Amino acid sequence: MSISGLVVQTKPKNTSAVCADLEKIHGLEIHSRTDDGCLIITLDEPDNSKAADVLLNLGNLDGVLSTSLVYNNFDDDFADEECTQ
Repeated sequence: MSISGLVVQTKPKNTSAVCADLEKIHGLEIHSRTDDGCLIITLDEPDNSKAADVLLNLGNLDGVLSTSLVYNNFDDDFADEECTQ
């Protein structure tokens, strides 16, 4: 499981449209939104590869100026089980 925290900066006039696009992405949640177009989001994906794909695509959305990965935690249950055996 990959959990990521991000800041997404949008053009303020496009923030609502960007939020509508983001709400369509499975595992993504918008936690905060400011008047100047800053969004605080989290993304939960089953693996880091899928998370990376989503993160790269966020920057391609119309109205997105930048994305910043602030936090990432990857929990590989299978690797943990091997260590305890």
